[in-house]
Amino acid sequence: MTGRVTPFVLSLMAIAAWAVSLGVLSARPELFAVALPTLLALATLARRAPRPDHSIAREISSNRLFEGGAVTVTVTVAARSPIALIELLGPLPPGSAVLAGRHRAVMTLGAGRTTRWSYEVRLPRRGVHDLGTIAVRVRDRFGLRTWENRHVDPMPLRVYPRVVALRSLPRPVHAQASVGDYVSPALGEGIEPGDIRQFAPGDRIKQVNWRASLRLGQLYVTQRHRERNADIVLMLDTLAEVGAPPETTLDLGVRAAASLATAYLGRKDRVGLISYGGVMNWVRPGSGRVQYERLVDVLLKAEVVFTYVAKDLLRVPPRVLWPQALVIAITPLLDPRFTKAVLDLAARGFDLVVLVVSPVEVTRAALASSPAGDLACRLWTLERRTTLGELRRHGLPVLEWRPPEPLEAALVSARRRRVRLASAG
Repeated sequence: MTGRVTPFVLSLMAIAAWAVSLGVLSARPELFAVALPTLLALATLARRAPRPDHSIAREISSNRLFEGGAVTVTVTVAARSPIALIELLGPLPPGSAVLAGRHRAVMTLGAGRTTRWSYEVRLPRRGVHDLGTIAVRVRDRFGLRTWENRHVDPMPLRVYPRVVALRSLPRPVHAQASVGDYVSPALGEGIEPGDIRQFAPGDRIKQVNWRASLRLGQLYVTQRHRERNADIVLMLDTLAEVGAPPETTLDLGVRAAASLATAYLGRKDRVGLISYGGVMNWVRPGSGRVQYERLVDVLLKAEVVFTYVAKDLLRVPPRVLWPQALVIAITPLLDPRFTKAVLDLAARGFDLVVLVVSPVEVTRAALASSPAGDLACRLWTLERRTTLGELRRHGLPVLEWRPPEPLEAALVSARRRRVRLASAG
């Protein structure tokens, strides 16, 4: 804790100096009498004052929440020595807002006294925020000395991107050998009825189709299609963004990636992630709750890092970018380097879907309405229509999401005409 004199001391020193100077110049002894109490008060500064002894503890109601959620911060102050005046400034992450109470408190405590103070904070944007730093300022009873300190005790708060339930998901071409929700053309154990054949030694009784057997006079069994899962790789564009936080194209892309990951993981698929930008990060495809935490760790930290260097997807290990995986590229198509990377994946034969987060609507929402702005957005829309047409001419399925419309509305058109799922067996 750092101790120093307050600006009030400088004011007292100036008053005393002026009183003494005027008293000498004008030979007025009463001016010395005016300066005497001030000089006596300043003389107490020569005596070393004991530092105030106190302890601070704080807790938060939850260390995880979704965007737009609120958390209650509670600070407990215990005084071991008398404290004339203590001022506390609680943590308030950038972009957050206080819903109830105040994040600043001023109080007086006697020796052995304990007090609690709390306030509620709303966090509208994803990320990992630290609520472990409290600024403390203690004053003595005369306001001459002050002690300042920053109480640091790391307490991270993870704010997850908002997730929406999705039903219309892009369907992969290739299936893997693990059990999942996709019907494979291969016959075996499953619940989806396939062909009917005559009973053979080794068939189980539960496979007998009694209706067909009674009608045909012989035992017949029902063959069923196997259920398989798939590998999904979400490729997030972090090269550029437009809009005002927390509604930038990158924020919307992160929410789309989180929603898609949740939906595919719920179908027992293996989901991976590539953050393609100035800093490239990736997560190997996997399944389960732990995999969702790995994906969210990368999504929470996703940000635009400026660079002139074009990243090469050949640097991504094959175990991450599996040749038979369905790659869903999430992008606002603001940087031609990402377009080039998408076309490179298509040329290498990847099963690819491009989900375009329209930056026109995001920019329009961030700007004040004006005829010039509306005209610019219309011209930008025409230009982007040409860009999307180029991608479609290369045979790429392009889904355009125009916020604030639901993401489900953009994914409905993802039901492409495909051959039946190719299976690993």
